[in-house]
Amino acid sequence: MGFKPNRTRRTWLASCASAVAGVSVLAGCTSDSSETNEDEPENDDDALSADTWPMYGVDPQNTGYHPTATGPTGDEVRLRKVFEGEGSISNSPVIVDDMLYVAANTHLYAVDLETEELEWQKEVNASPAAHPAAGDDRVFAGTRDGIVAADLEDGEIRWRNDIGISSVNPVPVNDGVVGTENLFLHYFDRENGDEHTLHDMREHQGGRPYTDVPAVDNGNAYFVSENTVYAVDIENGRIQWQFENTTEKPLGESNPAVVDGTVYLGGEDQHLYAIKEGEERWSLEIDEPIVSSPSITEDTVYFGGGGTGSQDFFAIDIESQTNYWGPKDLRYSVTAKPIVTDDIVYVSSYFDLLAFDADDGAVKWRLKEFGEDDGESIRAPPAISNESLYIPTSEGNIYAVEDD
Repeated sequence: MGFKPNRTRRTWLASCASAVAGVSVLAGCTSDSSETNEDEPENDDDALSADTWPMYGVDPQNTGYHPTATGPTGDEVRLRKVFEGEGSISNSPVIVDDMLYVAANTHLYAVDLETEELEWQKEVNASPAAHPAAGDDRVFAGTRDGIVAADLEDGEIRWRNDIGISSVNPVPVNDGVVGTENLFLHYFDRENGDEHTLHDMREHQGGRPYTDVPAVDNGNAYFVSENTVYAVDIENGRIQWQFENTTEKPLGESNPAVVDGTVYLGGEDQHLYAIKEGEERWSLEIDEPIVSSPSITEDTVYFGGGGTGSQDFFAIDIESQTNYWGPKDLRYSVTAKPIVTDDIVYVSSYFDLLAFDADDGAVKWRLKEFGEDDGESIRAPPAISNESLYIPTSEGNIYAVEDD
């Protein structure tokens, strides 16, 4: 494609930051508008440290892009087990202050990454499919009955709300936590866990599939119900806009990501969409269902497609809507969200883990240790901290991948 503009921190630093009790997390307010929500804090140039990974997709916008983080970048890497659990882990780990938090086997675990020892564990009836998130001085985790908030330091339960829903994927906002489950967009009070419904998808002819992890930006939650994308005001629950897919095919199987007010997502109709204020800015046909949630830098969208006899990974230039590099033909479909630094795009594809050079798409390294023989596969996005990549697996383990 020729010249590609250098990546910068412009998009990252445009996001509002919520820094509380020593844990900095983005509060979801990237916008190309000069207007801001009065409840949102001002931009902070050091919003998220390079060794912190506070949630699925790294930020509430669900970009999957951490411009100051560094994972393994060499051509040779080694694999080391840092946590051995039971059951399956299909949630993305959270990392704050050299502590890794993950849900496994109905427990919430905290692992000290310096000593690689278990710091604490709590039986909270955790759902292994729900991605935890850190905010304030606590970690939020979806359970089989609702949601729980535990103290980051010692695991003390601050509150729990067993409201009869399971596998909520919490996204911290300024005064609370939002999440979609059972065809509702839920809001939970940060201090006591009290819940109220922001949006009932069934009242708007919504249905399954629907977004697992909403994106939050500029005071709105963005999510999909069946074939319709919604932007809902977090403060009052009003629909700001909605976009209905004219093909009537579902879009809710991948989680949206938002940058500069534009929502990116794909679905069964084999198109990648860019939607702003309820209008389609552009769409791109790729001839494969989009089965992974996209990740976005300021100029590129990364995502995986997959279908019968085809498993591809794409890097699409936002300005020209053409392949920047790729598509890359893989052994298996990419269902987990890719994660991106300024140098590397990390892609988990069931039994494979790959690192692509972000500039030219060259494969830096590929791990095949997660083999079909033992059945250990990767079902969730990894996390990055201190030049290491932390990988959850279907056998209940967490591995660190490091430069060799």
